[in-house]
Amino acid sequence: MGTADLHIHSTYSYDATTTVRAILKQAADAGLNIIAVTDHDEIRGSLEAHELAPQYGIESIPGAEVSTKEGHLVVLFVKQLPPAGLSLVETLILIGKMGGVAIAPHPFNNLPGSLSMEAVVGALTNPRAKAVLKGIETHNMGTQSFDSIAQKLSIYLPLAKIASSDAHVYWAIGAGRTEFPGETAEDLRKALEQNTTVPIPYEGDLSARAILSWVRRMTLRRFGYASDSRSATQPINTQKMTQSFIQRSKSKKIK
Repeated sequence: MGTADLHIHSTYSYDATTTVRAILKQAADAGLNIIAVTDHDEIRGSLEAHELAPQYGIESIPGAEVSTKEGHLVVLFVKQLPPAGLSLVETLILIGKMGGVAIAPHPFNNLPGSLSMEAVVGALTNPRAKAVLKGIETHNMGTQSFDSIAQKLSIYLPLAKIASSDAHVYWAIGAGRTEFPGETAEDLRKALEQNTTVPIPYEGDLSARAILSWVRRMTLRRFGYASDSRSATQPINTQKMTQSFIQRSKSKKIK
């Protein structure tokens, strides 16, 4: 069985504190086979992770966490960012045209950005949208106090069950993970489509210490620093990292 964390945020998200390289290092150290960097309405970090992942002995699925009118949607296996602000059904249909699949993150809890039961069921009644919506987060480390409804209702939904970290700091990566038959990204996709995934939830509590850790790292980020792979606790200048990746991308296009 392989293991995956399909909901991770990098410094390309406004509310995360870890560079792409630090994510990859931590994921490899945590024994994950597959990850997905899914930044808020942003795909550059995911494309960077997809490019660099082989250096760390893992695979990274390109994707993003996209804002629909009804709530957030984790999009996987796409290299182009779907536009924000479309309806859930419109977004799913567009993702299908791009060749991707989607997961409903932290649903049914009335928190900002979470999809309602009505929205998910509505999408499942549309054949084109249903063909794309393949999973549901029954366990999310960041919303674990609100996940019981999703866990109960997921029994009645034709969706693969997913546990994710929704990591915004380096140490959380892999704290919530999903097992699947096989080890590759294609094996994972097949497991999503065949509903054969097994969620492995985070078993600890989100303590005040964890929240303070995130606040401290967000404060460092405000000054241009974040955790990097040289040492998960060693801050580096993220502006230089971003400029370097953009320059490499432009260079490849020129060639």
